[in-house]
Amino acid sequence: MRSQLNRTLGTALTALPALFVSSFLSAQEQTVSGERIPAHAISPLVLETMDQVMERERTMPKDTTVRGIWNGEDGRWFVPTGSAKAPVHSGLISIVNEWGDPRMGVGFGRSVDLIDVWVAGHGASPARAVRFVGLRGATVVKQTDWVALGTDMQRVALDFAGVDRLEVQAAPTVGRMAFVALDDLRFAPAGQSNAVTTLDFEDLGFKHVLTGTNYAGLTWESGRGLRGVVENGDIVPAPKTVAPSEPPVEPEQMQMIQGGPGATPPTVWADFAGTTQGDPGANLIPPDTHGCSGPNHYLSITNSNISVWTKSTQARVVNSSLTAFYPGATGTVGDPRAIYDPHAGRYIAMATNFTGGSIYMAVSATSDPTGAWFKFSFAPGQGTDAGRWSDYPTLGVDARGVYLSAYMVGGTAAMTIWALDKAPLIAATPSIGAITAFRSLPYEQCIQPCVTYGDPGVEYFISRQSASTLRVRRVNPPLTAPTLTTVATLSIPSHATAPSAPALGSTTGISTVDTRMMNAVFRNGSIYGIHNVGVTVGGSLQAACRWYQVSTTGTLQQAGTLVDPLWHYYYGAIAVDRNGDVGIGCSGSHANAYCSTFISGRRASDPAGITTTPRLIVAGSGPWNRLDGAGRNRYGDYAIIDVDIVDDMGFWTNQEYIPSNNVWRTRVTRFGYESANYGIGLAGSTGVPALTTTNRPVLSSTVNIRVGSSRAVATAGALAFGTTRTSTPLFGGTLLVTPLVVLTFSVPAAGLTIGLPLSNDVALINRPLLFQSAIADPAAPQGLALSEGLDIRAGSR
Repeated sequence: MRSQLNRTLGTALTALPALFVSSFLSAQEQTVSGERIPAHAISPLVLETMDQVMERERTMPKDTTVRGIWNGEDGRWFVPTGSAKAPVHSGLISIVNEWGDPRMGVGFGRSVDLIDVWVAGHGASPARAVRFVGLRGATVVKQTDWVALGTDMQRVALDFAGVDRLEVQAAPTVGRMAFVALDDLRFAPAGQSNAVTTLDFEDLGFKHVLTGTNYAGLTWESGRGLRGVVENGDIVPAPKTVAPSEPPVEPEQMQMIQGGPGATPPTVWADFAGTTQGDPGANLIPPDTHGCSGPNHYLSITNSNISVWTKSTQARVVNSSLTAFYPGATGTVGDPRAIYDPHAGRYIAMATNFTGGSIYMAVSATSDPTGAWFKFSFAPGQGTDAGRWSDYPTLGVDARGVYLSAYMVGGTAAMTIWALDKAPLIAATPSIGAITAFRSLPYEQCIQPCVTYGDPGVEYFISRQSASTLRVRRVNPPLTAPTLTTVATLSIPSHATAPSAPALGSTTGISTVDTRMMNAVFRNGSIYGIHNVGVTVGGSLQAACRWYQVSTTGTLQQAGTLVDPLWHYYYGAIAVDRNGDVGIGCSGSHANAYCSTFISGRRASDPAGITTTPRLIVAGSGPWNRLDGAGRNRYGDYAIIDVDIVDDMGFWTNQEYIPSNNVWRTRVTRFGYESANYGIGLAGSTGVPALTTTNRPVLSSTVNIRVGSSRAVATAGALAFGTTRTSTPLFGGTLLVTPLVVLTFSVPAAGLTIGLPLSNDVALINRPLLFQSAIADPAAPQGLALSEGLDIRAGSR
């Protein structure tokens, strides 16, 4: 049972026919025009070298303070975002004590009678108990007993007569932090029971701060209970959400997309430590891990660092803060993303300064990220977005444009897409082309533009609309005056929101954010996306990563889920190479394991919906406890994987893990299907003999093929080579390659390595070179044990 469930679960299309038939909930495509970002909202284009960036970095004051979650300030009364899932008694809004400050007050400015209030423990670290104290001046008039709290609202009768101040005291669960949510506070002027006021807070918006205001004519005080506590804090806003527009999905309503074995495991070729908390600018929590690979370099971008490594030596050659990278950047520069444009051969990097009102852009002048970059910024808060700021911006590219999307915080929930005309940016004399905004789109957590391979003629976007639907959009050229089309809304297997994930040493579960799309890719006529979901396994709700392949007309072609009865998987990312092979990277943890990194994948020829059991790449070795003002243990908020652009085969993934107590680090891993086993072998004395490669096959080098023995002693062996597969019965097993050459040799008990020289012939790139070994073994049928097939695809370097 364990081995079956531990596989990445998926389903062929035929397994759930009702779910995999496209459901066009929007019968007609709808196309709208956008509005041009005015010139005054765009900064001048600047060209500067990375040497200039590094010199600026050297002159900047060094800030080594880890700006994690709390910087020593007193708590405030505030309305958390929808993703914080604050309990409510009525409506959608309740208020919470920021940072879990265990001692908070409200002043009434006059004598009142306090009747009752509804209260609950809040967040992943709810207060254990609460006590309410009524005061007149500095004198305690009356106080309640300590009331044990759960995470559901309960009424507490106050019956405080003639008080002018209320103090809320909470019993902590983490350090001195104790999170509570209040709703429906009832009071009346002293002696006037017929003039009751009920504060239900429904007239407030998410992220509204009451402290320091005169809301409802009251004085909303700062906290006092955290003074003297030494902890690190965070100024990077959590991804904003609004109240859910759909009912929660109960476990019995969710579809598992459960399948069986059949996916081909990828091979890992390189693995090294990336950006570490404490690098220049990298003192923000969470890291928002992102990056991309180019011809010769890997670029990593995080909160708030940009670094570059050479792919051949894995030596870091750039290490700078984002504040230094973007000239004139102000405030906190975060939520960064970077992609390599497969059309123009350029790196593209983006970040925002949140409430500062800028989105920063950079495009490398060549395919070398250590050279010169063109940089500019624009103000997203224009038009109907005036007064709003961009949160959780996303980034994509196609042959014609660069595309972004973000949730615009402030006022009515609305999302915006921007389309940037790329041609002027990569011209011989670069300039900033048209930037077109499509505003007031329905709230869908985030909208992911694709990194587009090939040229479908338009740019596609995908978003998660509900627990059972996705939405597909496209931007149509010309990019000087583009239009936006809503293509389709399609049905998907239903899912719940991923729970917080347990991790060793984490008092509060790891925040998995919500069900927003993590990234998107267009390849060979299909759109691929992935996001976090909750799936019930053995009665337990597990955090899992669900991926989709969707047609450009809105048909769900296949879907699968990385899920396990022990490990929680989260912050997944997906990529697809030239052969249609899929790579997936993610983080994972469980109650007895720290936050770690994983990879998974599938060959295009594998059964639909199936990916391999996630493979552990690096195990975390320290606990993570970084609570934000709403009680979430912030981690993520996303990660990335992309295709090795050199031959358009294999993947580079950049994932987060915890190497030591409350320190984040990223892990860069190169893996793929340049060498992969296929078919079924025939066992001998010690099982099926192994047949693998020990190095990545590239032209003008020798690939080492490791032939294993299924006996405990030396024996005879043979290796068949060919270029076409077969499935022919042979000696009780199956011949998997049509032989062109057969080599015979003696195989030591420990196995044998055979060197295969690869010439500098470009015709060999991505061409299948197939092998299968046979081992003399009397324990096998007819005395021969057979290996699985070995498929080698050489790259140019």
